[in-house]
Amino acid sequence: MVRSRRQSASTRNGEAILGFGFTGLVLVVLGGPWVAMHVAARIDNTPSPKNNPVALVAGLWQGTTIWTTTATLVAVVVCVVVLGCVTAAAWGVNHSHRHRKAADRATPHMARAADLEHLSEQGAKAKAKRLGIEGHSAGVPLGKAVLTGRPLFSSWEDMLVLIAGPRTSKTTAYAIPQTLGAPGPCVVTSNKRDVLDATRRSRSALGQVSVFDPQGVAREPQGQCWWNPLSYVTDETKAEKLAAQFAASARTPGARTDAYFDSEAENLIGLLLLAAAEHGDPIIQIYSWLTRPSDEAAIRILEGARYILQAESLYALSHLPDKQREGVYGSARSLMGWLRSRSIVQWVTQPMAHISEFSPAAFVRNRQTLYLLSREGAGSAGPLIAALTVAVVEAAEEYATASRGGRMPVPMLCVLDEAANICRFKNLDSYYSHFGSRGIIINTILQNWAQGEEVWGRGGMEKLWSAANIKIYGGGVDDDRFLRRLSDLIGQYDQVMTSESLHKGSRTRSRSIQERTILTVSELRELPPDRAVVFPSGTPALLMEPVPWFRGPQRAQVQASINAFDPTGPAPSGTSSSASSPAPDKLRPAEPTATHNVSAWQVDTEQ
Repeated sequence: MVRSRRQSASTRNGEAILGFGFTGLVLVVLGGPWVAMHVAARIDNTPSPKNNPVALVAGLWQGTTIWTTTATLVAVVVCVVVLGCVTAAAWGVNHSHRHRKAADRATPHMARAADLEHLSEQGAKAKAKRLGIEGHSAGVPLGKAVLTGRPLFSSWEDMLVLIAGPRTSKTTAYAIPQTLGAPGPCVVTSNKRDVLDATRRSRSALGQVSVFDPQGVAREPQGQCWWNPLSYVTDETKAEKLAAQFAASARTPGARTDAYFDSEAENLIGLLLLAAAEHGDPIIQIYSWLTRPSDEAAIRILEGARYILQAESLYALSHLPDKQREGVYGSARSLMGWLRSRSIVQWVTQPMAHISEFSPAAFVRNRQTLYLLSREGAGSAGPLIAALTVAVVEAAEEYATASRGGRMPVPMLCVLDEAANICRFKNLDSYYSHFGSRGIIINTILQNWAQGEEVWGRGGMEKLWSAANIKIYGGGVDDDRFLRRLSDLIGQYDQVMTSESLHKGSRTRSRSIQERTILTVSELRELPPDRAVVFPSGTPALLMEPVPWFRGPQRAQVQASINAFDPTGPAPSGTSSSASSPAPDKLRPAEPTATHNVSAWQVDTEQ
């Protein structure tokens, strides 16, 4: 538990008020007459009185110094000016107190101004210069420090985790400003179109914008792209990783798994992915093979590609006893059930000729933006969203490995909003420990701690939280176990209590120290939407004010983007496309063909 040995704010404020009050009284008694007499002497063109204010006041008291009418007029003017200043100061203090939140009382016991230097704009720019990425954004925007009112930034090697409940400005104060501030390639996941509409116009000025929206969350034809998951499969290792990612994303969080059937189903999917990739088949061919265990085409493909052990493994699975085989194949069909959705399949098979294929390797080398949209629940495209995210991140890792210093020349930012619902990135907790040093910056946004435990397990969530350089709690959480953990991390302070007693005419004063919690569990639960607690690595926790885009410096450009892409308004103007827009009748999905090569209505727009 962290403990602050600072006095309470009320104790320090009381002592400060007494000190200032005594000082002010001395200045009024000595300084007032001195100013009045000296100004009056200049006005009346008479000899100046004594310069020593104490001697001057003593002379007035003894009658050796004459107080003039002009001095009286000057004294009245001075009193009016002083009274006006005092009134303005009192109004300012009262006004500021009315706008302070209850949680703000904890600010004096948390990080000091000196502790925030590395999070300031200057500190972030200095680190960016050291990393060789000058000329871009200072860092990832976080908000404003309540203590200083200054903007806060995390550096371009800091990994972030944000935990905040519903309606706590996760999108408006974090996802949108951070997307706008990304200096290089940027990946954004969401289950709504709000981030896309708010940032697309500004991001298109930097590079191509791609929208991957298998479930029609935005239904925006401009900029849509398609991706072949089998392009990721270059060998048996990649096939196994893709199968594991599909399986992890498809399973319902908390669902019970069978040690044999689930692991063998995952193995089966990996073998079929490898066979389809080697033969150049569309990914939907995998589901056809899963419905026909006796079909040995995939075995022959693996044998022809010299994957002998893989072919033998697939042969063994296809020749299991009937009930056992159906258990394995049935589990695999369940995990790959999203392939039964015609609307989703359109986004992963060869579309019309004028639609460009998304390339993760090309994406990470340019200042492009990829929006990954999906709904939650049954029929979700989440497995595909997570797989594409993994493909992009691994392409960035390969690019960083081949770059100077082992890091990307320009950092890539991934804003994984609704990560636990639509982007269950397998082993993300392990990547967090080293991605920052490679220039791959990820902000994982969760609604509560339990979401993270469901996706990555209790140990995995602990790893992710510990590896994050910037941890943000944005309120709206009722998990008392998690809130108590935060309260302990924030720590305690020592409050100095003063008491007086009168005994037999003798007055005595005593002081005692009481331990107080800086922010209690209930106070963290009741944290308002315009406050957040930040836990930077190696720095005491601090209170932050999130800055929504409509209160920030990019308000005009965000509003212009929202207006331009408003689905209820006119079509966006001022955009260019690599292909002419199709006629309305061409926007209807095509019927699947016999070879399962399904075309999709898509338009690739480079803005």
